[in-house]
Order: sequence, then structure tokens, then C-alpha cells
Amino acid sequence: MTDTIDKNIPESYLSLRQPSVEHDEDFISGINSSYEAAKLRSASKNKQAESFHTPVKFSWSAFWKTLIYENLPPVLISPIAAFMLEDTPARAWHVIQNRSLCVLSTKHHSLAYIIGSWLVTYPASWLLTTALILALFTDNELVRNIDTFQIVLAYLLLFVRRLIISVKYAYFREEDLERLCLPAPDWDENKTNRRLIGPGWSKPTDNPGLIEDEITCAMDENDICLQGIPMELNDTNIKDLLNEDSSPLFPGKTSATKDNEVASGFFLFNIIMSVYKKDFVKKYRLILYPSMLLIPATPFIVRYFYGASLFGVTGLEQMISVASILGFLLGFQLLFFGLVCSIDFERRYETAKKIGELVKYPGLKFTELFESDQGKNNQPIYLDLQKRVNVFAWMNMRKVLRSFGEAFYLRIEGYTSILIFYSLFCVGLLNLIVWTEMRHHISTIFVIVAIIAIISGISLLAMYMAIRLQSLSAEHRDFVRNELFIIEEEIWELKLANASAERITDLESAKALLQQVDESINYKELIYKPTTIVGIAANNGVIGSILGLIITGCLLAVQGFVTTGIEYDAIGWFKF
Repeated sequence: MTDTIDKNIPESYLSLRQPSVEHDEDFISGINSSYEAAKLRSASKNKQAESFHTPVKFSWSAFWKTLIYENLPPVLISPIAAFMLEDTPARAWHVIQNRSLCVLSTKHHSLAYIIGSWLVTYPASWLLTTALILALFTDNELVRNIDTFQIVLAYLLLFVRRLIISVKYAYFREEDLERLCLPAPDWDENKTNRRLIGPGWSKPTDNPGLIEDEITCAMDENDICLQGIPMELNDTNIKDLLNEDSSPLFPGKTSATKDNEVASGFFLFNIIMSVYKKDFVKKYRLILYPSMLLIPATPFIVRYFYGASLFGVTGLEQMISVASILGFLLGFQLLFFGLVCSIDFERRYETAKKIGELVKYPGLKFTELFESDQGKNNQPIYLDLQKRVNVFAWMNMRKVLRSFGEAFYLRIEGYTSILIFYSLFCVGLLNLIVWTEMRHHISTIFVIVAIIAIISGISLLAMYMAIRLQSLSAEHRDFVRNELFIIEEEIWELKLANASAERITDLESAKALLQQVDESINYKELIYKPTTIVGIAANNGVIGSILGLIITGCLLAVQGFVTTGIEYDAIGWFKF
């Protein structure tokens, strides 16, 4: 039977242990209590303990390597750097292919990707770098119709993208970084795409097995096997739940569950799937696409309005102008990164909210988990925290949920911070131009304002979503403390009424565990590992400070325009 089930399991792309029903059942059948399922490694008796995934850590080595590879010209210099930084020529060759420094092998990438790289990606990179050097070091008379600030801004968009890529690799797992140095198919284009924020994480359900892989990693990181931890529900809930489809890796019933119980892994998987299968990008498209076009279109629109040459006069000026536009087009990737940051914080908020609603009477509606319509629209699923088994299951589900997709989560926190700093840099650049009265074209001012408005806007949206997510931890802790308060009173009244000692014992047992839940939420989610923005726990004070800096910087620039009396000639150039 296991062989039949395993055939239906989506392929796993994990580099260490890969999830399987056989492995889970072997582990569950070997434990005697649910608490052993919450110490996965020791309960496994060192069986393949080294294959369990460990928490993701930022790798400075991977960060600096990637930053070097990304910023050196591809094909021409970055492959040379790979041969110098990697241990052997063979490893360097695979790094060059897997990181697209000079793609040639169809084993690592598709033919279409290789052709696209040589026709578009590499020439665009060379053109932008060459244009920047020429604009900065060529005699001003030869590029008099070019505003150097625009090519600088365009190149900085590219640099920010490369910085984001460096952070991506810095949060790769050690085993994945090792596989990047190995020949295909140990690593290939598909494995790369599954770990990207765009193709992989913007809609994980488009990548079969990705959700299961990330839950497996989250359980390993927390030393937990949720399939071995049951939760007690009423008989009607269990019957209806077991009629619903789920991943073969997370069935409702395992050898650890009784008749009135369901595996907590089944429940968490379906909570995550109910949220992550939604298309969150759709509602932002009307804002996203116009914003993507606004940055590259702004200099053209302003130059056309002033009657200035759109691309310059000489061949050199035209080349630099084309490079600037290509650089500004990269802004759409930054916007998409920022959008996915907002979306992921929102998805995490929705899943955490459902975990909270599950234990708040009357519970979580059945239709909020499953799409099937069998007359259960108003039927709630309620997890009673006055039962110790449910307290234990609920807290372990929370732990796994907080670590779910952690490699993506940590990168998203980093991406949001990078975009915020880029917005602040643009504010500083705007003030530099205004207060020092440096030569510039008025279109540059409009481009900077557009970048500040769009990039900071989407960054602030991501910050707002992060704050909502972080606030749920405090909200859930408040609920737990109130539950403790009520249980304490109930115990006292039962004692006065000489009620059943068994009921009192059950409540005291649940209360003791809830006190540990309260302390755990407070320490881990509010102190040790909160959701952070620019390295600070996400709260209203952070978003207020960032917004205040941006607004103050813009107002200071306006004051600079008024104070210095900047004027422009008929075609929009600053008049000395």
C-alpha cells in the first residue's frame, strides 16, 4: 500500500532527506507518545539524524562570492573570478553554468534560456556597464545632451537587483550551495527556479511538491514530526475532514491517532494550502504594470514635453540613453520583488490568523479550509484548548508554521530592507542635486521622484503587512493569557463544588501547558525571532520612522528648490 501512496507524492527537490510515507510511518510506529514526536532527532535514535534539515543561516561567504560574480561583467570577467574562488576547475565550471555567468551547457539550462542570455541578458549588462564608464569619464562636451545622473540611477537599479540576488544565495541551505558546484542533474535550471522568489514562491502551488518540501524542512528545523502529534476534535469534524483530499504525506489518520483524533500535520498542511493556492498577485496587477512602465517612461515624457532630444545627438549619447532605458526597465523586477514581499507577509498573516481562529469559539469555518460544498458552509472546526492534547498539538503547529518557508521568509525580510534603503538613497541623491546645484536635466528630478514614490510605496506596503503579521503574535498571546484566567476560575469553582477530580486534573494539566505556550510565544515570537524590518521588530514605530525620513527628505528637497532658486532653460537643463 505504501508503494501505491508514494507514487502519488509530488517529486521532492530537497537536497537532504526527502519526505516519504514509509519514513513517517516507520518513525511514528516506533514512538510511544506524542511528546517523542516533538523531539524528532533523539526519538529517531540517531537513524539518519544527519539528514534532517537545520535552520537557515545567513552565509557571508556565499553573499560576497555572489556579489563579486554578479557585479563583474558576465562571460568576460566573472567566469575568471569563479575559477579563482572555487576549489577546483570542475566546481568552478558548474558554478559558472548554474549561476549563468557564461551559460553554454544544455544540461544545466534549456536552449531557449541560453539563447536569451546571449542575445539579451549579457549584451544588456555589457552595454549598461560600458555606458556608465563612458558617461563618467568621457569629456563632458562629447555627452553634453546626456544627464549622467540618469545612467547612474539606472545602474543603481541593476546593482540593487544584484544585491538582492546576493542575499538570495546567502540564505541558500549549505547542502544547496554544495550542489550548485556539482554537475547536472544534481542542480539545474528547474531547481534554481523553485528557489526563486518570482517563479517559485509567488505561487508555490504551481511547483508540485514545494509546499510539502517546505513543511518537511520546517518540521526538521523544529525537531518535530506533526504526523505523530494528534489533535482531538468532535466526531462530526473528523468524519468530514477525512472525506477531504490531502497530500499523501499528510493523511488525517496515522498510527499515532485514535478514533476521535486527527493528525496535526494534516490540519496544518490544509491550512497552508487553503491560503497559498490563492492568486494574490491578481489584485495588484492594475497598480503593478503601470508602475513598472512609469519609471522608464518618465524621462521620455518629460524630455518630449520640453522639446529636448530624446536619445541625444551623437552615437555615443544615443548608446548611453539606450543603456539608461534598459536599466530603468530593470525597475520592474524590484517592484515585483517588493510585491512578493507584501504578498508573503499577507499569506503568513492569513495562515497565522486561521491557526488563531481554530482555538477561538466557535472555531474555523470548514469552507475556509476546503472548497468542497457538502452542506458544511457554516460548520465550524473548533480545537478546545482545555484539553492538554490539543494545547500540545496547537503549539507545535505554530512552531512549524513560523518556520514554514523560512529560507524565503528571511530573504523577504532582507529584500524589503534593501528596497527601503534604496528609497532613502534616492531621497538623499535628490537633496544632493538640489542643494549643491549640480548640472542636471529636469527629467532626472521627475525620475527620482517616480522611483521614490513607487519603490517606497511598495516597500511601505510590505512593512504594513509585516506589522500585521507580527501583531498576531501579541494577539494570540493575549488570547492564551485570557484562557488561562478563565481555566483558573473554572478549576476553583469545580473544587468548591466537589466536582470530578478527573475533570480538575485535566484542566490543571491543560493550564500548565498553556503557561508554557504563553512563555514560548512571548520569547520566541516577540523577543528572539520576531518579524523584522531593517533589523528591527516590525511595529508602527518602524513604519512611522521610515515614512518620516522619506517625507522629511522630500520636503527638504522642496525647500532646496525654493532656497537656491533653481531654474531651467527652454529645453529643461539646469541654468547655472
